[in-house]
Amino acid sequence: MNKKILSILLVAALAALGIGVYFWHQPNTKESRPADEASVKTVVINFGRALKNVSLLSPTAAKDIETNYKDFLDPALLAQWKADPSKALGRLTSSPWPESIEIASIGGFGSGAYDVSGKIIDMASTGMAGSRAIQIGVAKFKDRWLITGVSVISPEEKELWKERSENNISFQYPEKLTAEYIFTQEWPPTVKIESGDFSCAPTPQEKSSMLEITSQRLVDGRIYCVNVKNEGAAGSIYSSYVYTTPKKGKLVSIGFILQYANCANYDKEQNQACAREREAFDLDLTVDRIAQTIIWNQALSEDTLADQISKCLVSSRSEDKEKCDRLLEQITDFDSCVMAGFPISKSNPPQCQTIDGKTFTQETNSTWEQALSAINNCEVKKAFQTHGRIVTLTLKNGNKLIAKEPQIDDIISIIAAANPKCGNIPIATE
Repeated sequence: MNKKILSILLVAALAALGIGVYFWHQPNTKESRPADEASVKTVVINFGRALKNVSLLSPTAAKDIETNYKDFLDPALLAQWKADPSKALGRLTSSPWPESIEIASIGGFGSGAYDVSGKIIDMASTGMAGSRAIQIGVAKFKDRWLITGVSVISPEEKELWKERSENNISFQYPEKLTAEYIFTQEWPPTVKIESGDFSCAPTPQEKSSMLEITSQRLVDGRIYCVNVKNEGAAGSIYSSYVYTTPKKGKLVSIGFILQYANCANYDKEQNQACAREREAFDLDLTVDRIAQTIIWNQALSEDTLADQISKCLVSSRSEDKEKCDRLLEQITDFDSCVMAGFPISKSNPPQCQTIDGKTFTQETNSTWEQALSAINNCEVKKAFQTHGRIVTLTLKNGNKLIAKEPQIDDIISIIAAANPKCGNIPIATE
């Protein structure tokens, strides 16, 4: 498909509920649970009292978010809200304003994490102005309980979303799509958690009509590599999707298949309705909301750089601050910044900013393995290497592959080994 394939007028789901849930702490026991629930309740109530202090439309919104929310939010969520205050909770008008959060229930959600249901109480000068249902994820960071995700939802939306747990992974998904001409085939999605570094090699624009298309997309400050395989059958198109995104030092992939009816098979009125639905269908947003609910337990956890930074960022101890400074020094490029969980801007090319203010621009469009394949298949016309180990390969078809070599000058030895088979490949260095 040549245009952005569709998206659902679907639900502000239980989206951020699973953001930033970490599993490096000890699991709850029956003895500790009452005390833990009391601590979780205190964090949520105090956070609710702070909401009215943050005006989201103010020029100082990011600073106000830092001042008022830093004691309640996971550092990753705090950074996301500061980068884009429109995604945060707070007040939009002078009246009504969010006065408090009223808790309805607190339930265990994974190992050492809690799912809090309740409502935001909105007030005006004349009294209570209404309420909004809210879902909050809370997890323990060393000796502190912090909010890892927040979603304001309606009862109708909540009914559409279900929970699924298998293979040590839990996530939420919409049971049905609110669409008449788009149908789920392999659903609910298949979720995988793997180790590795994020990379994405988009399909060149001149080949965008291919049956298999890969693209890089940004959704609410999060980066995705999206692979789509399309197949036509019986008047429909079947599209197989795999969305891959970095989350807390791991790579999360979400796979599923959708069936798109051929709008041309309908009469004029239905044809137009089908076409309008395709234009309005925001699949990226729906998948992002699924991704933000994904959590996994200790069986899949590792002591990643993202986990280590998260631990020391919430500590006031001088030794932890020094450790955090050393860890942040290990973030030297866009890829390591992304894998550590820091927010990404919508700039072109995308940029990632760490909590200590360093900004890194995405420099690559492919993996080193893809670059090696191009060289070994004699597809490379010339090469260029920078001091920062960024290698640009100009292909014989005019496209360029940009990748990062593991060690400086690796590209020189690789090309030298390929020259007997492929002929001389010119290489320049910075």
